[in-house]
Amino acid sequence: MKTGMSTACFFCRLYNEEAVKKMAELGVRDIEIFFSALSEYEKPFTDEIRHITQGEDIHIRSVHALCTQFEPQLFSAHQRQYEEALDVFERVTDAGAEVGAEIYVFHGPMNVKRTRAFHVNYEFTGERAAVLAERAKKKGLKLAWETVHWCWYAQPGFARELIRHTDSDNLYFTLDVKQAAQSGYEVMDYLDDMGGRLAHIHVCDYRKDPEKGTVPCLPFEGEMDWSGMRKKLDEMDYRGILMLEVYPGDYGSYDDLMQNYDRVTEFFK
Repeated sequence: MKTGMSTACFFCRLYNEEAVKKMAELGVRDIEIFFSALSEYEKPFTDEIRHITQGEDIHIRSVHALCTQFEPQLFSAHQRQYEEALDVFERVTDAGAEVGAEIYVFHGPMNVKRTRAFHVNYEFTGERAAVLAERAKKKGLKLAWETVHWCWYAQPGFARELIRHTDSDNLYFTLDVKQAAQSGYEVMDYLDDMGGRLAHIHVCDYRKDPEKGTVPCLPFEGEMDWSGMRKKLDEMDYRGILMLEVYPGDYGSYDDLMQNYDRVTEFFK
């Protein structure tokens, strides 16, 4: 299993092009680009990123979009909303292909009306997901739907049911450890749910605080059962990336970040 790092670790500390240069300086060679502005889906930004990565022998394994701006509308019944969102989706997947990514980490729709019972129309969702997955496939990207506690994949069972209702072989899933914990379910239950469609992992840790709730932190500084996860991934023969994705407030110096990154790398060797 390989380890990588997301530019999300540097959000509001560095712009993405600066974050890529910083990771190169720190010795990270497998990365994720968390697009942080609409302009980053276009040239000259993608050209600049490609120039930096080629010069430093860096591999962009995955991209992540500004999801709240268009991904929910990809599942809208309003045709005009859907078509406009598809245009943005195409820009994102074009950008991902431009920088050589292999995976598009996808949030999908949000679950914002918490006072109402939540139900997914899996037949409709599966049809829409298949369209997106096949469009991404044409550009060499796997569509990897992520566990996010405030979106539709907020409980185990979603992946299994969605797979039953889609005919695309390019629909995969991303496990985000902190988000899975924040959903209130066991992290390992999500791995069982995804089965052979697990394509990507966002590595972070969490602590449960009686006042603040489930709070993210650096790996090995919280409550995650990392030995259990490693055993489970070995059993699944997982061959994807474990992408360190922590918040900038989770660490002090870049030395602290790299010490943790090296520890994650060594642990999952």
